[in-house]
Amino acid sequence: MDFKLSNILVLQTVAQFRKAVACLFFASLLAYTPALFSQSTTNSASSNTFTNTATWSSPSNVTGTATILDGQTVTIPANINQVYSNKIIFSGTGKLALAGTTSKWVPATNRNGNPPYESFSFATNWSASSSWGNVAFGTNLYIPWIDSGTSWSAGSALNYTDYLQYDLKSPRWIQGIISQGRADWPQWVSSAKVQVSTDNVNWATASEGLTLNSDQHTKVYANLPNVMFGRYVRVTPMAVYGHPSMRLGILLRDDVMKSCNEIKTNFPNATSGVYVIDPDGAGATPGTSCYCDMETDGGGWTLVLNYLHAGHTNPALVVKTNALPLLGSTSLGTDESASSTNWGNVSNAYLRTFTFSELRFYGKTTAHTRVIHFKTSHTNTMNYFKNGTGSMTGISTAGNYTTLAGHSAYLPNSAGNYFSDQGNVAMTEFPFWLNSTYHWGIRGQAYRWEVDDFVNTNGYSTHHQIWIR
Repeated sequence: MDFKLSNILVLQTVAQFRKAVACLFFASLLAYTPALFSQSTTNSASSNTFTNTATWSSPSNVTGTATILDGQTVTIPANINQVYSNKIIFSGTGKLALAGTTSKWVPATNRNGNPPYESFSFATNWSASSSWGNVAFGTNLYIPWIDSGTSWSAGSALNYTDYLQYDLKSPRWIQGIISQGRADWPQWVSSAKVQVSTDNVNWATASEGLTLNSDQHTKVYANLPNVMFGRYVRVTPMAVYGHPSMRLGILLRDDVMKSCNEIKTNFPNATSGVYVIDPDGAGATPGTSCYCDMETDGGGWTLVLNYLHAGHTNPALVVKTNALPLLGSTSLGTDESASSTNWGNVSNAYLRTFTFSELRFYGKTTAHTRVIHFKTSHTNTMNYFKNGTGSMTGISTAGNYTTLAGHSAYLPNSAGNYFSDQGNVAMTEFPFWLNSTYHWGIRGQAYRWEVDDFVNTNGYSTHHQIWIR
């Protein structure tokens, strides 16, 4: 018995998904086409079924929407390891059958509703090929953000080349766009070409004709055929009512990548900068902005501690429980203690939500020219920072650390002393040192800022960083 779906359910293995997105921009600059798998009304004898009337989503619901009609069953082939879809709506007695080792889906969360979107009113976020009457941004008929009083209106009638463009300021996962027509006149865009770019030079076409508005005011949430990775989104009207006029926002899908290393793996040419990651994927921990070092030692490093301290100051430390510090300045003498964005270190509990196998230490000071720069997979150290109990004992043993470019310090090789059981200040309260000689201390004992020295003061400017990968 044949059945119909309102939209095709797209199923992908994790490997296929990663292979596809890896070439999305940096290799071919073309949107990938996911594999399609046949749907069957035959229920597997060993399947697990879900109650009808419920809405379900996969752990990483990436693309596609389908409605299973009354009385119909879709069976997922046994060789599919994970299912990616935004939303499945069960109608009447419809059900989904999972065969073999296929991963079960989890109950829908608020991510099944309208995803978050960005539509700032700052001039730096917007550009356009033209505007009606050549008006400047922020004046009538170039007010393009969602719920504004008018809209952006193209400089001429529909010509299939005029566009409105939004800059997210950093590469993000883009699920689609949200659009409205012109607020003060019956004009709107009913179909548009959508393109995405990481550099504002090379463009990947996400859709040649995305269906948008049929009136002035309704917010239309339009998913792209595939989630895209990029910074710039360009929307070119292809069909309009009255005149090319629209208000625009970008639908974000920020729970796809869990770490900078995962981004680097999937996008080898990704550059250092601010990204958004979700450390536990579909878990309870929300996504967060992070700073990724995509260059040092192969890249893929996520910043988890950053203290750029000015000499002769002694500011309090900040323990972050649901956010990461971002890299600001790297110039010694700069005081970043007032920055809620750049200053701080993660808590033990928050660090445990991340998956990593390496730590990287970096430190410099105006007290001398030596630099600490090494990485480690030392089990004691990783467990100490995750749990706040134990210590870094053993870090100085040969084979437990690897020095990196620029390293000239005595630590960690000379380390012979270790504070222990310091909880959320495990990274800062003298985790490794040599008595009265060389220390790693970040406001240690409430006043000492030290990098490979024993100055016993806060009088020198210092910069401490810890990264994970």
